[in-house]
Amino acid sequence: MTRTLLALKLSLFRNGPHNERGFSLVSGLVLAALVVTGAALAGRGVVQEGWIAVAITVWGGMWLFGPLAQPRHDPSVISREWLRGYPIRPWRLARALSWTELLGVGPLITLACLTSLVVLAAPGGPVVVAIAVVAVVAQLYLLVWAGKTVAALASWLLQTRAGMTLAATQTAVMLAVSFAGWVPFAAWLLPRLGEGDTALVTPSLGGLPEPVADVLAALPTGWGYGAVVAARDGAGPGAVVPPVAALLVVGALLQLGWIALTARALRRPPRRAAPRRPAVPGRGLSLPFTSPQVSAVVARELATWLRDPARGVELRSAWLTPLLMALIIAFTDWSWALPLVGPAAAVFGAMVAINTYALDGTALWQLLTTPGALKADVRGRMAAWALLFGVPSVVLAAVLWAASGSPLGGAAVCGAVAAAAVGCAAAPLLAVVMPAVGTDARDRVYPGQQAGDPTGGQMTVFPVVGLAGVLGALWWAMLLPAVAVLYAAPALTLRLLRRRGTALLDAMASRDAAASVR
Repeated sequence: MTRTLLALKLSLFRNGPHNERGFSLVSGLVLAALVVTGAALAGRGVVQEGWIAVAITVWGGMWLFGPLAQPRHDPSVISREWLRGYPIRPWRLARALSWTELLGVGPLITLACLTSLVVLAAPGGPVVVAIAVVAVVAQLYLLVWAGKTVAALASWLLQTRAGMTLAATQTAVMLAVSFAGWVPFAAWLLPRLGEGDTALVTPSLGGLPEPVADVLAALPTGWGYGAVVAARDGAGPGAVVPPVAALLVVGALLQLGWIALTARALRRPPRRAAPRRPAVPGRGLSLPFTSPQVSAVVARELATWLRDPARGVELRSAWLTPLLMALIIAFTDWSWALPLVGPAAAVFGAMVAINTYALDGTALWQLLTTPGALKADVRGRMAAWALLFGVPSVVLAAVLWAASGSPLGGAAVCGAVAAAAVGCAAAPLLAVVMPAVGTDARDRVYPGQQAGDPTGGQMTVFPVVGLAGVLGALWWAMLLPAVAVLYAAPALTLRLLRRRGTALLDAMASRDAAASVR
C-alpha cells in the first residue's frame, strides 16, 4: 500500500500544477545554498559557525510555524477526503500514508540546507562526515514530522470555536511580522528619519555570543548541529550519540502522533452543517440613506461574517493584524509611522473580502431568482464592508494620529479614506470576477475545510488598494475612489452578475471555478 500511495503522489507531482511548487523549490534552494556557503566560509574562519546554528534554527522554526501561516488549507497533496471510504483499517492507511509525507519540496530544500552540517564536519575526516550524514537524516526526520504534526493539530483545532480564534491570531501574527517586522531593523538603521535626518547607522555583524550558541544547540532544532560540532572537536560518544538518538526518538513519536490524528480523521464520518440556534425573525436593521432591501442585505452580511467559520477566521485576522503592526511599530523610534497602519487595515479588509460570493456558494440562486435582489445585494455588501473594515480603518488612523502626534497623520487619514473607498468598491467586484470556489457553505462546518484559495484575488486587490492609500495623501486623488464607490464599481459588478450569474452558480454546484469564466 505504501508503494501505491508513493506512486500516486509522484503522479500528482508530475501532472499537477507546477508554478507555485517550482517557485518554492527555486527560492528554497537559493536560501539553502546561502546557508551551505556560510558553512564553507565558517570552515575558513571568515564567518563564525554559530551563525549556521542560527540559520538552522530559523529553518526549523519555519517547519513549526509555516503550517500555521495557512491553517485553512490542507498541506497534504493526497487529501484525506479521497481515502475516507476505503475498506481499510484507518490506522493501517494512516501509517502507509505517513511515508508519502516525506516526499515534497519542503523536505528536499531542508535536506539541501542541512548539508551545511556535512560541510562543517569535513575538516574532521571521513568518520566525522559519516556522523554528520546520520545527523542530517535524523534532523530532517524530526523537522518534517514536527511540521506535519503541527499542521494536523491545527486542522483539528480549527473544528472548534477556540481553534478559529487561535488560527486567526496566529495568522495575524504572521501577517504583522511579515508587513511590519522590518520596521525595528529600519528604525535602528535610520533612527531619526521622522525628523528628516537620513543619517545611516552602519551595522556591524559581530560574533554570536557563546551562551546564545549553546542555547541554540540545546534546542531540538540544534541537536544535529551540536552532535556534528562535538564529533568534529573530538568529543566522546557521550556528546554525540544522545542528540542523534533523541532526534530519532522524538521524530518517531511525532510520526506516531500524526498517524493517530490522521487515523482519527479517517475514522470520523463527514459531518453535516447544523445551525447552533433556530432561525427566528429578529428586529430589522435600519440604516440611513438606504432602502429596506439594502438594510436587510447589510444585516445578513454582518451575521454571516460573525457566524460563518471561513469568514470568521478572516474577520478576526483582518482586525488583529493592524493592531499587532501598531504594537510592533510603537516599540521603535518610528512612532511617526503609526497612523500609516490605518490605510494598511483597509488593505487587509479588502484582501479578506474578495471571495464572498464563492463563500456563500449555491445560495446565489436566491439572488438570481428574486427580482431586484442583485442590485440591493451589491449595495448591501459594500455597505457591510464599509461598516466592518472601512470605517474602523479610518478611525484607527485618526486615533493613532492623535496618540502619536505624527506629522503624517493627516496624510494617513486621507490615505485610509481613499483605501477604504477603493476596497469597498473592489471587494464585491473581484468576488464576481475571480471567484475561488470551494466547499459549499451548507456543507462547510469548520474553516479547515477547503473553502477556495483566493490568492489570485488577494494579489490583485493588494496593490490596487495600497496604491489608492498612497495617492490618497493628495486630497484631490480621493475624488476618483468616491466616484468608483458611488457609480462605476456597483454598476460594473451588477452587470457582471447579471451576465455571469448562471455560470457562477454552475461553478458553485460543480465546485469548478473555471466554469464561471467560460
